[in-house]
Amino acid sequence: MHKRPFKRSLWIVMSLVGLIIGLFGVAPAQASVTTNPNTATWKVLVGEQSPDMAIQGMSFLPGEIWIDQGDTIKFVANSAEIHTVSFGTPPIPPTSVDSLLADAVPRVGGPVFDPTAPWTNSGILTTMPSPEFPSSTWYLQKFAARGDFTFYCLIHGQNMSVTVHVLAPHTRYPHTQAWYDAQAGIETASIIADGAALWYATALQASPTHVFVGASDSMAMVMRFIWPNDVVPLGTTVKFDLSANQVLVPHTVTFTSLVQNGKPVDSGILLEGFAGGPSTFSVTFDQPGTWNYICELHDGMGMVGSVTVIP
Repeated sequence: MHKRPFKRSLWIVMSLVGLIIGLFGVAPAQASVTTNPNTATWKVLVGEQSPDMAIQGMSFLPGEIWIDQGDTIKFVANSAEIHTVSFGTPPIPPTSVDSLLADAVPRVGGPVFDPTAPWTNSGILTTMPSPEFPSSTWYLQKFAARGDFTFYCLIHGQNMSVTVHVLAPHTRYPHTQAWYDAQAGIETASIIADGAALWYATALQASPTHVFVGASDSMAMVMRFIWPNDVVPLGTTVKFDLSANQVLVPHTVTFTSLVQNGKPVDSGILLEGFAGGPSTFSVTFDQPGTWNYICELHDGMGMVGSVTVIP
């Protein structure tokens, strides 16, 4: 009988989330900060993740920040999942994963933010650099113009955004960096809890013959196959299904040694409703043994699985 090894880990994650929330308690009161005659550098986190990288967040933390004219923001990668800090309209509307990355990878614009430019982009930010494309762990922008500016992640859409309010020089700051950091800790705990609940709800719908390829909602992404380790009889067909993703997240189902009809078994890019790409992939197992597979895009985060076929 197939067991669900993820249940215990989910309860551990949920317990850790509760501990984090308990440590932070309620949000600290707003701080009225004395102005500084010098300019300041602020930190904004880009993305979030659980310690095992299974749950990835889609938020800037903070999602809104007040700074003075002349101040600088350091956008710091906070997850293995790739993100961008982007402003304006990209030069090429993405119609495929390749064209999306073509817009996301190049860094466009200088160290001083220009709100009149049609396109400003950080390039790829991630804590796990990839040899496939250039990336960085941080991105600096100095704000010389006053106004309200909303940046978003090109990879995950305008749902993942941060608004920067640039005030007159030497205006009293409404919050300290410590206040923003405390809020970020609380929000991260909430995102991880949301991802854990999504993971558990998806697992209840899965079976050895119906494997969900990740799961996502507006807050979090589960970078795991659900269920990841299956045992099935010879001749069984297993369906790999992307439908638990409410936002666009590309994945693959790539077997490392299984060959059928002279070809390695590989789904290619699965992306629900994007550029006409397929959202399911089925394999009929006609050879006994244990067959390992990975998501080529997220295996570094632990998105791997196996199917053991018994006679």
